[in-house]
Amino acid sequence: MHELNHSYETSANPNIWLKKSKNWFKKSKDLILTDPQELHGSNYVTEEVTQASTVTATAMNVSNTIDGVSIFPLLLYSCKDMGLLGFIFALALALAMTKFTNGMGKAVATRKPGNRIWSACATVPMLAMNVLMSGTSLVAPELSLNQSHLAELRAKELVAEQEIKVNDVQPDLRAVKDAEAKCKEFQEKAATYPEGSTARNDYFIKANGLYQEQNRDWKSVLAQEGQAKVPFCPLAKLLTEDAFKVSQVAKADWEKQKAQIVRSASYAAGVKQIMPALYEQHFDAKGQLISGTEATRLAIQSTTSKLITGNWNSLGFSLFFFATSVITSAGACALAIAHSYRQDIQMSFDESLQMELDEFLEDS
Repeated sequence: MHELNHSYETSANPNIWLKKSKNWFKKSKDLILTDPQELHGSNYVTEEVTQASTVTATAMNVSNTIDGVSIFPLLLYSCKDMGLLGFIFALALALAMTKFTNGMGKAVATRKPGNRIWSACATVPMLAMNVLMSGTSLVAPELSLNQSHLAELRAKELVAEQEIKVNDVQPDLRAVKDAEAKCKEFQEKAATYPEGSTARNDYFIKANGLYQEQNRDWKSVLAQEGQAKVPFCPLAKLLTEDAFKVSQVAKADWEKQKAQIVRSASYAAGVKQIMPALYEQHFDAKGQLISGTEATRLAIQSTTSKLITGNWNSLGFSLFFFATSVITSAGACALAIAHSYRQDIQMSFDESLQMELDEFLEDS
């Protein structure tokens, strides 16, 4: 009965739920963010020590939160093919990277006797992670906000890939080689017999046809009666023409299709109209890339290309976000290092001060 009443009181009292929510929020926050009290000791705590720790912790938390937010889209699109599991993995990895960077910052900021080497070693991963995550902030907006541009880049790639395939198509010359071999064989055999002999005439006819048929339209014979009715030497020539004609027709058809794609509103729209099966392999119903890996690759490629070619105006928000990330990261790293060298912070970790205070209190 007591448990039922307790359950009723808990569910009926909003203050209890509010308190539980605050506790849950605090625990979740502490898992990722740095508490200012973690950046100083307890042996010498002044208002200046508290204020310096608060400023440093705030700078670290703001910087790493911005970096975590910037790297999450990159991780999310990279794991997009994994579905819901990919979202969970990307979120967990982004939070873990944020927590790791904050942890390294805390290790740097709490430099004290006994752990100075440990603190110095933490400086390298802290700086490296800030550089890495700031770098991703340049790509993240391109990936999140410019999906139509990425789709257009992929469509252009598909057109280029298709053109390479068409140009690489080689005519099937197997039948041609067989006919050429027979033509050469019968011509050589005919040459071994004297003129006017029956064997010479037979081989000559097999290779070239009757003498009076030299001007015959063998193409019509091939079309109407088949290869068996055409001598091997004219047959080899006709089959060669047909084989290259197939290849040329394929290339001509592709040139017409490519022209239609170029005249379309966009390459993506053109590919959808001209090559619907290929389009469905790479794009969803909204016209966005199905593969998150492809989207990430193209976002990096697009951003790098714009930087190299000086097309900075098109980066817009990406540059602003990148500058914000660099400034906050540099400030947080500088504050963490400077914080560790403050004399009052060093004193807050000095256990001898606490011992002197205890002795003074005992004597008094």
